[in-house]
Amino acid sequence: MPIRIEIMELVPEDKLVETIELFGASDADIVTAINDNKNRFTIEATFFDGSPAGTPMVLEGKMSHFGGPNDDGVAPDEGLSLFDAGDVEANQDLFLLTQPPGTTGLARRLNPQAKYLACRWNLSLTPKSFLKNKTTLVKVFNPQNGRSELARPVDTGPALFTGRVADLSPGLEAALGLQTDRICRLEIPTPEDGQVPGGNGIADDVSPAMIDATIFPNDMKRKLVVITTCDKTTAHWVINQIGPQEGGQSLLRRKDNVTEILLSDTTVFPVQAGDKVPAAVAVELNKANPKLGSSGGPGGTAPTQDADVNPKMFETAQAFVGHDTSDVPGTDHGNLACAWAVNQVVRLALGKPISTDGGGRNGLGTSGMFDVLRTHHTRLNSAAEASPGSVIIAPTVGAKHGHVGIVGRNNKVFSNRSVPGVFAQNFTVQSFTDRYIGKGLDVLFFDLKRDPFV
Repeated sequence: MPIRIEIMELVPEDKLVETIELFGASDADIVTAINDNKNRFTIEATFFDGSPAGTPMVLEGKMSHFGGPNDDGVAPDEGLSLFDAGDVEANQDLFLLTQPPGTTGLARRLNPQAKYLACRWNLSLTPKSFLKNKTTLVKVFNPQNGRSELARPVDTGPALFTGRVADLSPGLEAALGLQTDRICRLEIPTPEDGQVPGGNGIADDVSPAMIDATIFPNDMKRKLVVITTCDKTTAHWVINQIGPQEGGQSLLRRKDNVTEILLSDTTVFPVQAGDKVPAAVAVELNKANPKLGSSGGPGGTAPTQDADVNPKMFETAQAFVGHDTSDVPGTDHGNLACAWAVNQVVRLALGKPISTDGGGRNGLGTSGMFDVLRTHHTRLNSAAEASPGSVIIAPTVGAKHGHVGIVGRNNKVFSNRSVPGVFAQNFTVQSFTDRYIGKGLDVLFFDLKRDPFV
């Protein structure tokens, strides 16, 4: 039998435990519930049914189209999760010969007449290296007219809130006689030498809302992002904690009726596999990992040899006040944008951000930013040594989420305000210090050195 993936949409959080129990009673091997950002959840239940390696996966649902120079739904610099610029020459069947004018990303360079698709792949069953292989072809069906075509995987998507399971190339869509929001069926191959994750049932009695209420401060608004289980004794989930000024995420695990916080930061995505997060679990949790778009735009000019960095930082932060962060990818509509906003001010002031995500985009985590600050920049001994343009940071610890900002004149502080997502003068040094030391966190000050930006 093929590996089946059953999808249930628009499930409210207070029905999650009940719905997961129903899938458990049906012998699902993995159940994952993902917030659709409309206060409902999409549940994906995977049934291996004893299938051996090499068994295809079958997925059915609504589709749309994407890619090519005329697709305004993707940013001009938006890339592809499975390919980068170095892959173009070896995959000329997928791409236009030249980059379309005014664009830099591969999503716009896709040849719309080529047959390709995006899907929310299960990377524990179909690794990225397997999906990129030219011989890996997904069979796409139109159940209404019986037509089928073979297509190459190129990207991950579509976004969960669309309610769709696949995005097809315009050429593939036309060949199948499909239109947006019509039903398609995918037959996705898996490697012959792969491993199908074993299952011993799912944990169907874990209520994240009740557990979170005993762990996290009650002055922060909670939002469940994703929960997954593929082990009868264990569940993993990610939550957002949003306050009026700051926000952050935590990854939790409940095993044998014991709950622990595995990681807290401004964002915990992408979740990395490790001793307490099996690879299959990381893959499921990362289905909620938002697709990142713009890099943050071009940066300013790197500081010259005799430049004083702090005044430039202050002037840029002051000019950035009022910037709306609600549309920044990966920040939950600006709720988790404090590190992004400071990185963007630094990008505009000094040419590049303090920390990045490794793909040239602004780093989203205060932990990553703090690591760079203490490794490459100058830690000040006290608030008294800070001047306009210094960085003020309270690193997150466990259930206590911190924040980061830039010192202004008269001991004011500029930072992202979570509700609504906007960069503002929203603290003084004293109120910032009182708030985060009051939460049991350290508050530290740094001056940026010129050298890392040139």
